[in-house]
Amino acid sequence: MMSRNCLLALLIFAFATVQAQTPDKYKDDQVPRLGIKGGLSMASIIKTNGSGFSSTPLYGFNGGVVFQLPLGDVIGLQPELLFSQKGYHATGSTFIGSYDYKRYLNFLDIPLLLRISPIKTFGIVLGPQYSYLLSTKTSFKTGSTSYVQTVNNENSNITKNIFGGVIGVDVNVNSFLFIYGRYTIDFKNNNGDGTSNTPAYKNQVFQVGAGFLLN
Repeated sequence: MMSRNCLLALLIFAFATVQAQTPDKYKDDQVPRLGIKGGLSMASIIKTNGSGFSSTPLYGFNGGVVFQLPLGDVIGLQPELLFSQKGYHATGSTFIGSYDYKRYLNFLDIPLLLRISPIKTFGIVLGPQYSYLLSTKTSFKTGSTSYVQTVNNENSNITKNIFGGVIGVDVNVNSFLFIYGRYTIDFKNNNGDGTSNTPAYKNQVFQVGAGFLLN
């Protein structure tokens, strides 16, 4: 619920910002532009095997490089290269008591986005995304017992290569500064070899942040 409220607040702010700006604050040149971006990720999962635990958002970072390639006044391409933290926070109970479990997933994300800009100040982006797992970290606590484990991408219980989708908005504050909101979802379950230690689920992430166009 908090993730959806944050994204809704960003959209409201985005439209208010668009209405408040004047056209002379934006570049008219239809030229390729390179930029950087970064912000907050609110990651959670969609369970696909009915596992009996409840999950809440896990907060992390997303950021990287963005490239805008206009194909006209309205349509353009926007590939990005990003570091993105995903995962989930789960709580529940077993015969030994209640537990608190966090799984952090560090991904290299490569979204290939179509950008639709009905006006200079506002863009809608959507398209496919390829994600490659870089590393994972899990933390577990129950009663007086706790542990933290970090592993690299040879972990067989987590899918390493995942295709997904992205939809979101960009709002240009001026010629160089923009704010963004994204929703990303996996198209494939992230349960590796299907062992009972790893539930079947799909990553979903709400992202908000800001970026800067360098040229």
